[in-house]
Amino acid sequence: MENIYQPQSDNDVDTLLGVSNPLFAYIDSKDYDAIINEDNVPRTFRRGGIFICLEGEGYVIINEHKYQLSPRTMCVSFSGTIIQAFKRSEGFKSYTLMFRTDFIGELNIPSANSIHMQMRENPCMVLSQQQLDSILQICHLMHERDTRTDHPFHDQINLNMLTLLCFELAGIYAHDIPVKREPCSRQDILFRRFLSLLATDITTSREVQYYADKLCITPKYLTIVTRQISGKSATEWITRSVILNAKALLSSTQLTIQQVSNRLNFPNPSFFGQYFLRHTGMTPKEFRRSKM
Repeated sequence: MENIYQPQSDNDVDTLLGVSNPLFAYIDSKDYDAIINEDNVPRTFRRGGIFICLEGEGYVIINEHKYQLSPRTMCVSFSGTIIQAFKRSEGFKSYTLMFRTDFIGELNIPSANSIHMQMRENPCMVLSQQQLDSILQICHLMHERDTRTDHPFHDQINLNMLTLLCFELAGIYAHDIPVKREPCSRQDILFRRFLSLLATDITTSREVQYYADKLCITPKYLTIVTRQISGKSATEWITRSVILNAKALLSSTQLTIQQVSNRLNFPNPSFFGQYFLRHTGMTPKEFRRSKM
């Protein structure tokens, strides 16, 4: 696989792995190196998923943070999550399920916003044996039901099985979050769609207007929604995504500053440098040296 840092399309990954189900797919550990290569080039995927360490030790770097992997460690990712590095010991065994997350925002999950932010800020956690057994039981049932391609309600069953898994995951994270039952509002859905757009379009535009147009709302309303849901404006979320991508490229690749600037769609390296300095307090070169 070519060493490029671009959000891969679902079709690219599906073709590579021979995946036909548009909702979810099991990823065999033998395919890890084809997806997250040994050169530690950062990867961003449009799909989310779960990764569970079953045996052995290792580590993964997600959005600049390093997480140790040991038995029963689960990592949850959403579209746009940056996997910067992944190393595992000999005898390492794991379970990985890749699935679509764009519909999750429409589920009526109690305290959905708090749980969603908790998952994004704390992607890795150690499960209890009971939690692990429950998740794997659902996943195995999903695979079993998916093989019945001649069933007249095959797609509907798959969607409901994936919904069941999402509720199970939400329940694990909600354990320490006060549960307040409330309907999933239009603002909730818009916020999650905005985050999904950032995952795929951040190298296309850094303008609030662009994302508002995609969502068929005004820039002012998008900012109101994002601030109401997350405490951050739309501009702050866009900046966070750009800087996160820039840091991953600067610390994990040999790309020149100009190449990084080009990848992130800046007009020139000087503009990129000023943008990076303004938001991090360091120039791109200074940041790269600090990571050596």
